[in-house]
Amino acid sequence: MIWLAELRTAALVGTARHDAPEPPVELRFRAPDGLTREESLLDQAALADVITRASRTASSGPATGLASPAPADTEPQASGDAARLLELLLTQPPVGLELRTQLVVDWLQFAEESRRRVPHRLLPALLNLAETRSAVFRRLKPAIGTRGCWLQDLKSPPSHEPAAEWSELGSAAAAEEFERLRGRDPAAAREQLHAHWTSLSAKERAGNLSLFAANLNEDDEALLEQALDDKAKSVREVALRLLDQLPRSARAARMAARLLPLLHVKGLLNKRLEIDLPPDPDPEALRDGIPADPRRGEADRLARLDVIIRGAPLEVWTSATGRNQAATAALLQGEERTLEALIATTAVRDDAEWARALLTIKTDRRLLGCLPPNERAQWLERHVRDSGDEPLALASLLQDVPQPWSAPLAEAVLTLISGKDGGRLAATLAAVLPTALPPAATEQCRQLLARTDDDAVRRRVLRDAVQYQSFRQSLTEAFR
Repeated sequence: MIWLAELRTAALVGTARHDAPEPPVELRFRAPDGLTREESLLDQAALADVITRASRTASSGPATGLASPAPADTEPQASGDAARLLELLLTQPPVGLELRTQLVVDWLQFAEESRRRVPHRLLPALLNLAETRSAVFRRLKPAIGTRGCWLQDLKSPPSHEPAAEWSELGSAAAAEEFERLRGRDPAAAREQLHAHWTSLSAKERAGNLSLFAANLNEDDEALLEQALDDKAKSVREVALRLLDQLPRSARAARMAARLLPLLHVKGLLNKRLEIDLPPDPDPEALRDGIPADPRRGEADRLARLDVIIRGAPLEVWTSATGRNQAATAALLQGEERTLEALIATTAVRDDAEWARALLTIKTDRRLLGCLPPNERAQWLERHVRDSGDEPLALASLLQDVPQPWSAPLAEAVLTLISGKDGGRLAATLAAVLPTALPPAATEQCRQLLARTDDDAVRRRVLRDAVQYQSFRQSLTEAFR
């Protein structure tokens, strides 16, 4: 229609350069008198929108026919305050988007525990939210019930094509299928990869092998040893990283034999641990990942030592010193590069004893992850009270602590936040603090808010914490 084209031109270049056109006579529309050029353009734009929408024809339905009706739900739906609170979160959330996401996750958890389901009328809004919020998506079942699962299938219908053999799938589909198999049956996945090893590309071999990291076990060693002889560097590097996690493997024993002669305890009164640099690698050492001599310049013998430390069992260190882990770690104080390699090895192996020992001389987030949750919280409580660390350093340590925090840890953090420079710590913990604090800390947050405070960031974080805990308490009561 020429009228619509002229209307778009006037909107694009402006009415000062192009008058809005007159509506077609067949529309039988007459604009009000006295309109300015701009008003005439807007008036006709509204008319064009109505006409365009009204003249749109319905699209044809799917060739496969209508979907089967949803089966009946067997669980009772959440009602009363529980339903109203979910509707509020989905339509008019009283908190920020991140806290809204967590509260919806909390609602779904309460629903699961009380064997209630989402009301049918709220399913579309909930499923739309889950499309952009992975935390919500992971929590949907079983709270969405039978009809919710039916709606999910309508949004992404399953393929009815016959299942293809793994080797015949495309790269992306094969990787997804292998990841599922590895999670479900590690031994079957290992055998499948071994059987197809020679027919896969280097990228596929490396990618599939890297999936072993999630549930690596000693039975995987033979395939990893085979991968050390692979022509592709990317495959060998993956195998080496995985073997670093197996302290009882044959490669670990070879690394132990290389490391032990390099460690020497010296001194009569003031004991110290001296570490020699490794010699040039032989073919077997090169196969185990120890770097070769560069084509130019001098060899990085410290890098060779790092590789040996990361591959050897941690027990080599106590064997060399004749001391326990804590006393051995004390001998390494000041040896930053060696400590970094030891910390990385401890974290990869999830060794709590070595983590405790190394934490006596160096604070590191990776080491805290090796401790049981309660012990980690106790260590952090002492550290928050006594360390005097910068807010950024403290926030980094607190990020991964299981939630909710213990009451003593929460009190220690809030005490620090209430101090003179506490706003900086509050700012760095803004994404964590509201959901990390236990319900018992809510009153302390209210008391801090009641004080006169010019720090807007601190007030916002504390207010978020109070709002989150208050809403969560409402959820608790609604599901009783």
